[in-house]
Amino acid sequence: MSDHISTSASFAKPVTQESQKMKFDVALGALATRYRMLPVLLALVLIWAYFAWANPLFLSPRNLSNLSLQIVTTGIVALGLMFVLVIGEIDLSVAATGAVSAAITAGMAVNQGFDTVTAVAAGLIIGAAIGCVQGLVITYFRAPAFIVTLGTSLILQGILLDLLPASSNLISLVGQPLGKVATVYLPGFVSIALLCIVILLSLVFRLQSYAAKKRNALPASFLWSVIAPAVALAVVGAIVIAVFNSYRGVPLLVAFLLGLLGFFAYVTTQTRFGVYLYAIGANAEAARRAGISVRFLRVTAFTLTGVFAALGGMIAAGRVLGVSPDSADTTLLLEAIAAAVIGGVSLFGGRGSVWAALTGALVIGSVSNGMLLVNASTQTRLEVQGAILTLAVILDAYLSRKANRGR
Repeated sequence: MSDHISTSASFAKPVTQESQKMKFDVALGALATRYRMLPVLLALVLIWAYFAWANPLFLSPRNLSNLSLQIVTTGIVALGLMFVLVIGEIDLSVAATGAVSAAITAGMAVNQGFDTVTAVAAGLIIGAAIGCVQGLVITYFRAPAFIVTLGTSLILQGILLDLLPASSNLISLVGQPLGKVATVYLPGFVSIALLCIVILLSLVFRLQSYAAKKRNALPASFLWSVIAPAVALAVVGAIVIAVFNSYRGVPLLVAFLLGLLGFFAYVTTQTRFGVYLYAIGANAEAARRAGISVRFLRVTAFTLTGVFAALGGMIAAGRVLGVSPDSADTTLLLEAIAAAVIGGVSLFGGRGSVWAALTGALVIGSVSNGMLLVNASTQTRLEVQGAILTLAVILDAYLSRKANRGR
C-alpha cells in the first residue's frame, strides 16, 4: 500500500511541475501579446523618475514640449516600419527614402516655385513609389528584404547628392511654410475641443465593441469596457494638455502624430486589412491558403512604409530648416527600428501595435534627452541606447518562444 502511495506521489510531482510551467508559459504569452506594453511603460516611468531626480528640469513643461517634438519624426518612421515588421520583413532604406522625398519637396517649393501642398504631395508619392518598387522586387523575385532595402538605401544616398545644389549641398527651408510647421502650437480651446472629439469617438468605438460581445454572448463589463477607458483617456488627455498649455500649447506636429496613431490603430485592429497583415506575419502560408492576397498586402505594407518615411523625412527637414547629405544619416533608421522593437513590435512578425511607435520613441527620446541634460558623453549615450535595444530584442525573442509554447 505504501509503495502504491509513494509511486503515485512520484508521478504527481512532475505533473504538477509541468502544469505550473504551462501556466507560466501562458502568462508570458499574454505578456507578449495583450500586455506587451506594460514592461515598456514601466521602463518609461523608471527612466523619467531617474532623470527627474538627476535634473529637475527634465519634467519641466518646456523640456517635455521639446521632447515631444524631438520624437515626432522617429515616431512617424517607426509607425511606417511597423507595417513591414508585422509581416516579418524589414526596410533599411527609410532614412534615405525620407531624405530623397524631402529633397524633392524642398526643391519644388524653393527652387521651382510650386505651392507647399503640391510639393508635399509629390514627396509623398515619391516615397510611396520607392516603397512599392521595393515591395514588388521582394515579393515577386523572393529577394531578401534586408539586402534589397540596403541596396536601395545606397542608391538613394547617391540620388540625394544629385538632387542637392552642387555649390552648397543644401536646400534651405528658412522662411518656408515647411520650415515653420515645427513652431506652430495649438490654442488651448482647440486642444480641449480635439480631446472631446477623441473621447466621443472612443466611446462610440467602445460601445460598438461592447454590443458586439453581447450579441455573441461573450463576457463583457460595461464599466470596464466602456466607462473606464473613456475616463482614463479624459484624465490623461487633460493632464497632457495642461502641461503643454503651461508652456506654449500642444505642438501641431504632436497632435498630428497622435491623430495618425489613432487612425491606424483603428485600421490595424478593426479592418480586414489589419487583420490580414497580422495573419501574414503569423503564418504566411496559412494566410495564403485562407484566401488572403499575401503578395498584394506585402507590396502595400512596403508602400505604406515608404509614405511614412517620406513624411518623416519632410518633417525632419522642416525642423532643421533644410535638406543636406546629413538628412540620409542612418541615425533616424536605427532610432526608428529601436523605437518599434522597444515598443513591442516583434521582429519575428505577427505581433505589435501602432502605439509601439509612440512608447518606443518616448523611451529612446527620453534617454537621449535626459542624458543631454545630465551632460553624459556621446559614447555613454550610444552605449545606453544600444544596451536598451539589445535588451528589447532579447526580451522579444524570449517572449516569442514562450508565447508559442503557451498556445
